[in-house]
Amino acid sequence: APEHKEIQETLVKAGDKPPKFVGSREWIGAFEINILLDVVLGVQCKILAVNSGADLEQKGRELAQHFLTQGTPVMIGGGVLAYTLLGIDFNSQTGDIRFLILDPHYTGGEDLRTIQRDKWVGWHKASLFRADSFYNLCMPQRPDCI
Repeated sequence: APEHKEIQETLVKAGDKPPKFVGSREWIGAFEINILLDVVLGVQCKILAVNSGADLEQKGRELAQHFLTQGTPVMIGGGVLAYTLLGIDFNSQTGDIRFLILDPHYTGGEDLRTIQRDKWVGWHKASLFRADSFYNLCMPQRPDCI
């Protein structure tokens, strides 16, 4: 896996960030993850943009299709938040949706009880996402050969 500085340098070389980005503490989001996956690994991604966290509830069918056909985690960035979406529970009859979220900010040990208890991974309702923030979802696409 690339080091923090290498990630920053890659984004500068790709033209996404200015040179002063290298060495900064500036966060990257789902769009930058898209660039990194493409440049470093050759993995193409789709970006799903939503204007409000409240709009994520209406993306159930699209997300269900992604997990059915691609099966890859979805990186979510927006406002000051970042999450990894591992799956969804979507009822196509009612439109009810729950999100299986992994919080990428976890830095503790591999204690599953702590991770689950403190909600570093778990099922969440759409209310987890702020209605006053936009979100980009980076949806990696599997190569056709897989």
